[in-house]
Amino acid sequence: MKSSKLNFNKSLKNLSNAKIAVVSTVWNEKIIMPMLKDCLSKLDEYDLKIESFVVPGAYELPLTAKSLCKNFDAVILLGCIIKGETPHFEIISQSISDNVLKTSLKEETPIIFGVLTTNNESEAKNRAASKGSEFAETALNFLDTLKKIK
Repeated sequence: MKSSKLNFNKSLKNLSNAKIAVVSTVWNEKIIMPMLKDCLSKLDEYDLKIESFVVPGAYELPLTAKSLCKNFDAVILLGCIIKGETPHFEIISQSISDNVLKTSLKEETPIIFGVLTTNNESEAKNRAASKGSEFAETALNFLDTLKKIK
């Protein structure tokens, strides 16, 4: 499978002391942990204030993000929903996605939707291996862009 790594701006400015919250789920923890470590490792390369939080599952991510927007410059959500035999996958995935977007717009805070929605566990593990740093870079570049606009 070919990687489609994005080329992010490496010369980020105005991010010293930015506060970033990273929220991960316990559900599918063996998939989430490599992604979380990758994300935190990337964020550690910058002069940031980082705090990690854990919630039971992906469904709890939107409310947690809304609460964190009050005290953080950006929120990164890490979760994984694996498709099963029932419509649960579609309902949960769409609900979370819609509510994260609504919250980000209402709170005017970048919320990075790092929730993998995959067909099976193998696909999830493959994607999780490198996505954490991409979600971190997305948050940093998003903050950098917003600071230039304001």
